Amino acid sequence: MKKTVWIGCFLILYLFGLEAATREVTDMAGRRVSIPQTVNRVFTDRFISLMAFALDENMLCNVTFIVPDVGRKYISKAYYNKPLAETNAEEILKLRPDVILLSFLDDDDRETADRMQAKLHIPVLLVKFDLSKYREAYAFLGLALNRPAPANQIIAFLDRYIIPLNEQTKKIAVRPTVYYAEGNRGLNTEAAGSLHSQVIDYLHARNVAQVKTGNIHGMAAVSIEQVLQWQPDAIVAWSGFPAGMGLPETAKKELTTREYILTDAVWQRVAAVRNKKVYQVPALPFGWIDRPPSVNCLFGVLWLAKQLYPEALPFDLNAALKECFRLFYHVEVTDRDIASMICI
Repeated sequence: MKKTVWIGCFLILYLFGLEAATREVTDMAGRRVSIPQTVNRVFTDRFISLMAFALDENMLCNVTFIVPDVGRKYISKAYYNKPLAETNAEEILKLRPDVILLSFLDDDDRETADRMQAKLHIPVLLVKFDLSKYREAYAFLGLALNRPAPANQIIAFLDRYIIPLNEQTKKIAVRPTVYYAEGNRGLNTEAAGSLHSQVIDYLHARNVAQVKTGNIHGMAAVSIEQVLQWQPDAIVAWSGFPAGMGLPETAKKELTTREYILTDAVWQRVAAVRNKKVYQVPALPFGWIDRPPSVNCLFGVLWLAKQLYPEALPFDLNAALKECFRLFYHVEVTDRDIASMICI
C-alpha cells in the first residue's frame, strides 16, 4: 500500500515538473506553442539561421549557409564550425534541438509548422524575417528563447540606426530611381516587393524594374533595351550567387557585374553608368542586399543609404557597421576592414 502511494506521489510530482518545465508562447503566425522553459539548442531553416545566431552564437545546432574562406574573418567561427543542415527530419532528430525555428512567409507555413511539430514532437515556431518586422521579430525571439539581453541590444541598434533611416528616407522629396543588376551581365533583376529588393524598398528608393516579382529565388530576366528605357539614376550591382561568392578572387578571372556594366559600350547609354553611379554591393561574409535575405540586409540598409542619400543622411557609417558586425556576427572589425569590403 505504501509503495503504491509512493509511486502515485512520484508520478504526480513528475507530471507537475514536466508542466512546470514548459511554457506557452504565441509565435509570429499566431500559433500557441508549448516550449521548454530553458532553450539551449535551436534548429533553424535557411533564412532564420543568421537571425538566431545574432542572439547567441552558441545556441544553433545547425547552420544553413557556407561561409567562403575570404569571409571567415568577418563572422564568428561558431557559425561556420557547426554542421550544415536543412529541414530534413533525420538531420533534425540527430541534432536534438529544443526548438525549431522556421520562416513565416505565408499562410501555408502554418500547416508546414504544425505538420513538422506533430511528426518530430519538437516545438516549431514561425518567425517573420522581413525588414519592416525585425523589431517585432527580435522582441519575440528574445522572449521565446530566453535571450532578453542580446535581443534588447539588437532592438536598441534597430531603433538607433535602421528604423530612423526608413522614416527619414520616406520624407525625402526627390528619391532616386534604382535598378538592381544581377547576373553576369546585369540583365537579371528584382521588382519592388521581392524578398531580394527589401533594402531598396526599405529606403524608399524607386525601383524601376517593371517585372513580375517571381518566386523566392528571384532574378527575373530583362533586356538591355528595357534598362535603356527605364534610365535609372543609380545601379546597384549584386554581390553574386551564391552569397558572397568571393568577388576579389573571381574578379581576377572574369569581370564582375559592375565591371562589365562600367566597360560595356551599350551600358554606356545609361546615364547612371556615365555618371559612375554604379554601386557594388559588398559581399562579405554574405551579400549586404540579399543572398540570403536575412540580417545581412541590415548592413545593406546602412551602406546603401549612404550611397543613395549621402548628403541627406549624416550618420557615421563605419561606427554603425562596426556595431552591426559585433551584434550580428560576433566579431570586431576595423575601419580598414570596412574599407576592404566596400568597393568605391
